Amino acid sequence: MAGRRTSKLVKYRKIFLIGASLLLGFLIRVLLAKYFIKEGGDIRLYADWAQKYWEYGPKDFYTYPQWYYAPPNYPPLLSLIYAGAYYLFDHKYYLAQLHNIIKIPPAFFIIYFYEHGLFLLLKLPGILADLGIAVTIYQVVKYLSSNLKKAFTASAFYLFNPVSIFLSGVWGQTDSLVSLFGLLSFIALWSGRLWLSFPLIFLSFYIKPNWGIFIPLYIFLFILKKPQIKQAISGVLISGALFVLATLPFAGGNLISFSKWLWSERLLPTATIAHKASVSAFNFHTILFTIDKHLDYSQYLGIPANLLGIALFILVNFLAFRYIKKQKVSLASVLVGIFSVGFGSYLFLTNMLERYFFQSFAAMIILMFVSPRTLIYGILINITVFVNIVYSFFRRSWGALSDISVAYNFFLVRLFSAVNLVTWVMFVKNLYKLKFLDNKRKAQ
Repeated sequence: MAGRRTSKLVKYRKIFLIGASLLLGFLIRVLLAKYFIKEGGDIRLYADWAQKYWEYGPKDFYTYPQWYYAPPNYPPLLSLIYAGAYYLFDHKYYLAQLHNIIKIPPAFFIIYFYEHGLFLLLKLPGILADLGIAVTIYQVVKYLSSNLKKAFTASAFYLFNPVSIFLSGVWGQTDSLVSLFGLLSFIALWSGRLWLSFPLIFLSFYIKPNWGIFIPLYIFLFILKKPQIKQAISGVLISGALFVLATLPFAGGNLISFSKWLWSERLLPTATIAHKASVSAFNFHTILFTIDKHLDYSQYLGIPANLLGIALFILVNFLAFRYIKKQKVSLASVLVGIFSVGFGSYLFLTNMLERYFFQSFAAMIILMFVSPRTLIYGILINITVFVNIVYSFFRRSWGALSDISVAYNFFLVRLFSAVNLVTWVMFVKNLYKLKFLDNKRKAQ
């Protein structure tokens, strides 16, 4: 009897700690949501899109020629999310009416929401996705290590990490939402649930196509897992239904021609419009080249940077594929592949933004705590990518930061770029020496 009571107390304590940490992580991000709006020009752009969706109507949303900042260049699903945020903000008077009836929500929140509600709602999808990623990290580390303390520590490391807090709570980016669906899609594929994996990867791709770099890895895992035809058909049908529901409001009934125009004229051109070796990422190219200045066809000993980057990225994929196959497609090996390929793309491909490391961020944290010998390398990467996003966010508004960064021929930028490269190499090297077999249970 006493044993059962102790077991229940441990269970309730675990639930309380997880719930309390999630609530605290949520509140920290919400409290920061109203700050640095001027510095974060992206959030004002998203606010403009959100409002204009209702002014122009969905059928003219992507084709309207006059925009205050820039025309929308994200897939339809994210446009709908932003439009929904503005709709909720535009109907904020319901909060006052509700308060008059039942005194909930409190008056201070209504005042806050009237002033900052739109920016809070625009940031909310990324904030909530952070909570989802934290829970996912907890579950995966618990499965791989059978250690609840490690699982909780890894989850808290992400939840209270300056990187994740800054991107969602301060900057208002949706990289965490993209990564949540992307990571879950790979876990679902590994576990044999292709009917779920297809829709999840579609949702990730139709918010922002950042996880497009993992298409070769996804196809490789798909081939190795040999899923059932019924599962594949179900996944395709569900994804197709989601595509129609998200696209139809904008397409005016012509889904195919609209989608073709959207990707060829709006979405794909923005991916390489800068044509820089590195747009703002501390990566391989900024060790020798100048960040945001050298073009993507600048040469290393006669080899264009973009071609060299593609060749190195292909090599990273090849090594990851070989490792995953050798490890018999264990869950941990899949995460190693995501980290290797995701951070490898950020390091070696051209036209990289500072945030494009984030596809591999959750996988990195899981591996740090499952394999403690990689912990120091993960912490160093965490520091360098945080410096990178702070530099990119504030360099135009904080003159001193810009001056320090460019001093002595961009010495600090080159130093952090070199640290990123070396620590990633050491991290992956240590991982590839380990055996990560799922001995506890096998994926069905």
